[in-house]
Amino acid sequence: MTESGLRFSDIPRLTHEELNAEYPVQNYLKTGTELHRLQREIRRIESTRGRRDQLPALRRQAQKLEEELAKAPPDPVLPPPAPLIKVKGRLERLTKRRVMHYFDTEAYPHTHEYLKRQREREESAALVMGATGSGATAQGMLLEEGRIPNVAWHVTGVINGRRFSGWLGRPYCRDGEEVELIVAPVGEAYLVYAINKPQERSIIMTPFCYRGVRQGRKSATCYPLGMIASILTLITLVWAGMDGISILKSLNYYKGMLYLLFIFTIIYIMPATWTIWRRYPFPREELSEEIFTVLGWENVSDINLSKLNRRRKRQWKRTGKPENPFKDYTPFKCSGMAFGFYYY
Repeated sequence: MTESGLRFSDIPRLTHEELNAEYPVQNYLKTGTELHRLQREIRRIESTRGRRDQLPALRRQAQKLEEELAKAPPDPVLPPPAPLIKVKGRLERLTKRRVMHYFDTEAYPHTHEYLKRQREREESAALVMGATGSGATAQGMLLEEGRIPNVAWHVTGVINGRRFSGWLGRPYCRDGEEVELIVAPVGEAYLVYAINKPQERSIIMTPFCYRGVRQGRKSATCYPLGMIASILTLITLVWAGMDGISILKSLNYYKGMLYLLFIFTIIYIMPATWTIWRRYPFPREELSEEIFTVLGWENVSDINLSKLNRRRKRQWKRTGKPENPFKDYTPFKCSGMAFGFYYY
């Protein structure tokens, strides 16, 4: 499709204030945590003789939280329970809600076994560090990182007479639009994982699904390399602070750096790289590849929607084509990984 043939949707892009007013974020995860804490407190009071007078009020609070949780949408089904297919049609009865949920690697159940083994290895390493007297290091290794929820959109609607629902990025679509849904059939309904609009070369993806596996591995490899580069830079700064900037002219400095780089490569970079490319799971990237394949795209492992979206932005700013119907608040401004909505 040529640039002149693209047709942008005229759906208004809400400002941040308008978005929060029309679609407030609903955090049912927090509600569930509060309910669990409250129920535990009720059970504790019931098992003792004290504070019985507080039970009626606590039970009313728990009932209110249960009623609120009953309004929560179903949890994301990740990965898809059936092979994905493409469905073309016109959207009907579309509804949208902004909800907090988890879309990290742990949200995909088939990764749990690997993550469990990884935590066990970290605990074993922490025990070794503790036995050698590095108590602070061991304690830091045992601190479990809390999962961070993200804002996503739970959408429901009808296409070709069949109901669909799913968790996506910001859904720039509305009733009556012709779209391509990437869905998993479940009975008489669909679970949607992407909404593609070829007429404007835009796609709404499952949160954090935007690149192929090879792109994900390349990005992950940069982490150990960046860490070693930071360590070597810090060593250089400390060395220069002690002996002056003249060390950069010293042959011993470069010999020392090469020696450290060799050691770090053997004990850290090579094992980390092997793990990333051979063992570490990339479930979000695998789902992205499945979506790209169903769309008929090629070289799916090398696709990175975030990079393609930035390229489209630069192209539009440079040429002003295709003509943009949003003069002040452009559709390009509300695209990218933070939105789960991309131009390609």
